Amino acid sequence: MPPYGTLINQQPNGWTLRWINPGESLFGAGDAAGGVPECVHKLADQLPPNERLGGKDALILAGDTTYKVFHAGSSFGVELKQVVTGLKPGSEATLVVPVLAVLYDEPDPYGAESGVWVNGEGEWANGGKMGNRKWYRHMLIFTVPDNGTAVIEIRFKSKWARKKDFFIDGITLEAEAAADDIVPIILPDPIVIPDDNKTPATAVSIKLPPGMKLVTAVSNEPNTIILVLPPGVTVESS
Repeated sequence: MPPYGTLINQQPNGWTLRWINPGESLFGAGDAAGGVPECVHKLADQLPPNERLGGKDALILAGDTTYKVFHAGSSFGVELKQVVTGLKPGSEATLVVPVLAVLYDEPDPYGAESGVWVNGEGEWANGGKMGNRKWYRHMLIFTVPDNGTAVIEIRFKSKWARKKDFFIDGITLEAEAAADDIVPIILPDPIVIPDDNKTPATAVSIKLPPGMKLVTAVSNEPNTIILVLPPGVTVESS
């Protein structure tokens, strides 16, 4: 990510990372962010053996990497967002998001919270529910809407100017594709933030071979067109 002062955060592949800027509300609550946390990947060889995959205090649940969000002494808020398209409308899907919070003797059960939403539906779990240094698994069972899209939002917040750590790993989405020949697609971010100074939209012409259909989404990446092609198909640009 671009530097924030001397801090350089890492955005996981396939996700959009954003944090609450200091002084702004923590996701609509009356509390405000006091600082920007550090958000980084931790590799297995950076952890002691007991915190690696399979260890008694494991911070890794899959592969050789976990993701850590933390601050040593400020309130903060962070969101990870991912958009999955190509799911079967009307089908039932299950999202599981494991989160481990390190509370450092926080006396307020609401001093640290994590939450998960799909298509705007979800809720927070406070520190009293998550527990300290335990994997708490957020589970959401949802019905895929008519557009076949799941907008996944994972949020962390620390209410007080006290030390907090959050780890996240091993996320799973059990869902059915729209058709046997369609693979669900992860998009960077199809939500457009209004901008009064934006330039007029430009029309793009695409010619499809016979028998193919076009699925579109809006990307928040400026001046970029993303094409996802089936095997054996090439692009001719002019």
